[in-house]
Amino acid sequence: MKHRVCIKKMKQRLLQFVFIILCSLSITPAIFSAEKNESLDTDELFDMSLEDLMSVEISVVSKKKESQYEAPGIVVVVPHDQIEIFGDRNLHQLLQRQPSVYTRGSYMYPNNIASFRGDLPTHLDIHNLIMFNGRPIRESGFGGVNFPVYMAFPLSGLDSVEMIRGPGSVLYGTNAFTGVINLKTRIPDHNELTISGMGGSYGYYESDITAGGRYGKLGYITSIRSSGQDGYSYKLTDGQGIFRSQSDKNQSFSGMMHLERGGFTFDAFAVDLDTFHLGALPWWSLPYHQFGVKKLFANAGYRLHLHDRADLEFNVTYNLHENTFANVTQTVGLNSSDVLGEVTLFANPVDNLNVTLGYLQEYRNNYKPDDNYYQSIPTYHFQPQSVYAQADYKIGDNIKLISGGQWNESSQGYEDTVSRYGIVFTPFKKWGVKLLRGEAFRAPFALETDVYDIPILVGNDELEPEKVTTYDAQLFYHTNKTYTAVTYFKSNIEGLVIRDASVSPASFKNGGEQEFDGVEFESKHFLTSHWHILCSAMYQNNKQSSDLNPSTAPDYMYKLGTGYKWDYGIASIFYSHYAKPPRLNSEVVVNPEPDALNLLTLNIQIDPSKWTDIPKGRSNLIFRVENTLNEEISVPEFNRGGNPNSLPDGPKTTFYAGLTVKF
Repeated sequence: MKHRVCIKKMKQRLLQFVFIILCSLSITPAIFSAEKNESLDTDELFDMSLEDLMSVEISVVSKKKESQYEAPGIVVVVPHDQIEIFGDRNLHQLLQRQPSVYTRGSYMYPNNIASFRGDLPTHLDIHNLIMFNGRPIRESGFGGVNFPVYMAFPLSGLDSVEMIRGPGSVLYGTNAFTGVINLKTRIPDHNELTISGMGGSYGYYESDITAGGRYGKLGYITSIRSSGQDGYSYKLTDGQGIFRSQSDKNQSFSGMMHLERGGFTFDAFAVDLDTFHLGALPWWSLPYHQFGVKKLFANAGYRLHLHDRADLEFNVTYNLHENTFANVTQTVGLNSSDVLGEVTLFANPVDNLNVTLGYLQEYRNNYKPDDNYYQSIPTYHFQPQSVYAQADYKIGDNIKLISGGQWNESSQGYEDTVSRYGIVFTPFKKWGVKLLRGEAFRAPFALETDVYDIPILVGNDELEPEKVTTYDAQLFYHTNKTYTAVTYFKSNIEGLVIRDASVSPASFKNGGEQEFDGVEFESKHFLTSHWHILCSAMYQNNKQSSDLNPSTAPDYMYKLGTGYKWDYGIASIFYSHYAKPPRLNSEVVVNPEPDALNLLTLNIQIDPSKWTDIPKGRSNLIFRVENTLNEEISVPEFNRGGNPNSLPDGPKTTFYAGLTVKF
C-alpha cells in the first residue's frame, strides 16, 4: 500500500514539474528564432497566419462583434481547430479543458455540472446559461437540466465555443449567473460532407454526419449524431446502506442545423437521450434507474437594416423539454414548453458610441405527461419579462467605457434590476487591463416554486431570485503568438435557493450569503503556426453563512495541453489536475473518499493517404486514450448533505478508435 502511495506522489510531482515547464514555454517567446537568411515573404506569410490564429472576434459579451481584448467580460474562446486537435467527444469534455471550470455529475443528473470559479450550489446546472448562436437553450421546469446538451450536441458543426467567466444577466437574463456558454456554428466556404464513426471501451459507439456550404445566398450547416455505450460498472453503497452496481448505460440521437440568408437566420437542435441514473434519491431501492430526456430548441431571427448606424433584430425562440424518471413509488413525467420573443436595437448614434436596447417577453408553460406518468409539477403558466440597455464609448484608441442595466420581472412577479459597468484600458499595443463590475440574477424555476412530489418535496411560491455581484480585475498581454492573462475575481451571492429540511415534506427557501474570491491564470502560445501550448490555473476561496454548505468544488486546479498539426496528422495531449475536494461535516462515509484527481488524455489522428490511394486530406484515422493514468474518479455527494459521502463519476482508462471521411 505504501509503495502505491509513493508511486502516486511521484507521478503527481512529475506532472506538476511538466506543468511548470510548459507554462514557462507558453509565456516565453520562442528560444530559437528564424534564420536571418529566410526570405521576407516567408516571414510575412508566417506572421500573418499566426496573427489570424490569435485575432479573435467574439459576440457573446455584448451581443455584437468585438475584439476579445476589448470585450467587457472575462472570456475564453475555443476555435474549431482546437476542438479538432484535442478531439473532444462532447461538450462536457470540451468544458473540462477550460480555465477555472470543474465538470462532474450527480446521482440524478449525469454529466450535468460545469462549475465556474468554484460555484457549485446544486446538482442542477442553474448558474450557467447555454446559448446556440446567441439564443438561450433553457427549460422552465427544473431550470438546469443541461446534460442532454453537454452529452449530445454535435461539435462537428461548430466554428467556436465562447465562454464568459462571470455574470451576463444584463443582456441575457436568468441563469447567466457565473457562466455563459455560446455555441457558434460555422458555414464552410465550399460544400462539404463529412462522415465519422468511433468505437471504444465499454461498448462505446458514435457516428456523425455533417454537411454544410452555400447555395447562392443560402448558407447552411447541419449535423446528425448517434452515440451510446454499454457503460462501466457504477457501484456504490447508497443512502440507505445498500451496496449494488449497474452499468452506466446511455444512448442518444441528436441533430442540429443553422440556416442563413440575407438578414434571416434559423437554428435548431433536437435530442432524444436515455441514460442510467441512480434516481431522484440516491437509493438502489427505487423501482427505475433510467432518465429519459427529449429536447427541442428552435429559433427564427431576422435582422433589419434601418440605417447606416442602426439595425433592428427580431427573435422568436422555442424550447421544449420532456423528462421521465423515478421517485420513491412511481415514474415521474415533467414537460415544459416555452416561447420567448425578443426585439433588440443596435445603434451607433455618433462615432465611438455603441448602444444596445432590448425587450424580452417569455411564455413558460408545462403540459400533462402520458397517463402512466405522475405529474410532479402542476400545470403552470408564467410570463416573465425584461428590458435591457448597454452602451460603450471609446476615448481615443486606448480607453473603452461600458455601462448597462436590466429591469426584470420574474415568474413570481418580483421586480428587480441588475447592472454592469467597467473600463477596458489598453495603454500599450500588447498590454491591457479590464476593471469590471457586474450583477446577475437567477429566478426560481417551477421545480422550486410549484413542485408537489409527496413525500419527497413541495415548492415555495414566495421564493425571491438569487443575485450575484462580481468584481473582475484582469491584466492581459497579447501578441500574434501569445495570449496571457491574470485575473482576480470576487463574487458575492445573496438569497441562494436551498432545501428547507425544517418542514415536512422538505421544501425550498432563500438562504444566506456566499462569497467567492480567487485568482486565475491562463495562457496560449504558438511555437509555430502548427504547434501550440495551452495552460491555466485557478485558486479560489469561499465562505458562507451558517445555513449554507461550503462548495465541494476543488480549491485549486491547473491544466495544460499541447497540440501539433502536420501534413499527415494531429497529435495532442491534455492534462488536468484538481485538488482534493472539500468534505461536508454531515457526510456519511460508506464509499471511498474523493481524492485529488489527475486526468490525462491522448489524441492522435493520422491521414492514411501516404500509404493508400485516398486523396490527401480526405480521411483521418483516430486513436484516443482517456484517463490514461487510470485514476479512480469519484466526487462528493452534496445535494443531500453527503449521504452517501461520494459517487462514482467515470471509468478508469478507456480506449477509442475511429475514422473520419470527407467528401
